[in-house]
Amino acid sequence: MTDQITDQFEAFLQRITLSDGEKLNALEQGQRLSRRIEQRPEVRECLITGSMVRSTAIRKFSDVDIVAVIEPNDQLVRSEPATLVSTVAQMLREMESDVQVSENAVRVTYIDDRAVDVLASIHLGINSEGDHEYRIPTAHREGWEVYAPEAQNRRIREATALLGEDFKRLIRLCKWWNKTHGQPISSHEIELFAYETFHQAIPELPLAVVHFSDFCRRHIDGSPLTQARLLEFNRLAQDAYTKQTSGDIQKSSELWGRVFGDEFTAVIA
Repeated sequence: MTDQITDQFEAFLQRITLSDGEKLNALEQGQRLSRRIEQRPEVRECLITGSMVRSTAIRKFSDVDIVAVIEPNDQLVRSEPATLVSTVAQMLREMESDVQVSENAVRVTYIDDRAVDVLASIHLGINSEGDHEYRIPTAHREGWEVYAPEAQNRRIREATALLGEDFKRLIRLCKWWNKTHGQPISSHEIELFAYETFHQAIPELPLAVVHFSDFCRRHIDGSPLTQARLLEFNRLAQDAYTKQTSGDIQKSSELWGRVFGDEFTAVIA
């Protein structure tokens, strides 16, 4: 009877996973914008990174990420984080019609509802692992943080080689929960925490969600609202898996529907 839950997870994953064609179209759109941004004198180069590149993107919520590296001699290098983001937003408004600041990035939205997030960065150098590091604005643009996109790409490649494709499938499941519950943690953190949760093997996906949610509950020291959402995520996932293993498939399906929302409920229906 557990196979019924497995089938529901598989059907749900099909609904939220981008097809190869969708991913290719999104990346091509990002590449076109990158080439235009690189024509600006203040931009040294653009790097396309993020969940689209790592194949952890989900339908409806995932965008192409562009890291726009500012020329080291440009006056923007000495800007405050908020000023840097605002200046890049103004630059993009000269190219595109729908441009908005979204946290620490600038989002360009197209008529087909696809979006590209442009993250302004300043190159810092190469770290001890040989990865290029960049200084980027923090989420609320009040300070700076260090970002090494290739290090994140490498972690996902290594974990997938060790654990198999279920590692990426788990990330997509948890990103969907996160996006449909007010995004208490960032997509970047979901990939990192999945990497830290599983070291040798990954169990069946429902149990993997339980382990991941428990890791987040124990290790994330966020706001009271974040803590409450993570606690509820873990509680519902544990209850759903307990009902699944005890043979109460109907109740298990109902609880997993509460975890993942309407898209999962539609699969059940």
